[in-house]
Amino acid sequence: MRSLVALDSVDLRTLACPWCGRVPQGATFGWKAVRDGAVVGVLAAASASELGGPYPQGAVVVVQAWVRREDVRELIGTQLVHRAAAALTTRRVSCLVAPGTFGVPDCRHLPGAFLDKLGFTESVAGRQWRMDLRRTLRVPEAVRGVADLVGRLVRPARPAPANRSGRPGS
Repeated sequence: MRSLVALDSVDLRTLACPWCGRVPQGATFGWKAVRDGAVVGVLAAASASELGGPYPQGAVVVVQAWVRREDVRELIGTQLVHRAAAALTTRRVSCLVAPGTFGVPDCRHLPGAFLDKLGFTESVAGRQWRMDLRRTLRVPEAVRGVADLVGRLVRPARPAPANRSGRPGS
């Protein structure tokens, strides 16, 4: 069984990508997928304000993400992105930005098709994708509001009290 755990300061300095050997430069937080005591995937991130660069205000940027070769296709990357999005939504982060590519991906440039499937939109052609976390939140609220309205409209009228017949003169 695997679990998703927050990265600590030691992880941020020492967890190297198994594909290229790089550690997550500039990352200040993130999550790791752990199975049987071994790290099988990582998503490391930083606030856009800490990184500088052409990022939207209030954004968080994926600095590095990887899954071990033998664990690819087990949806670990998807789970890490979902965990990040859920945690960042509670922190009122505006969007999650991920560098990507339609070319050869690496731990600092995720596959564009993967990002598209997860709900990111291409914001800088072939280079940067973003997931608007505020828009993502509004959908459930809107659906809940519509469901409440439909419930009120369909609700039957209240029945007359049992001691009254409802006929005039009775």
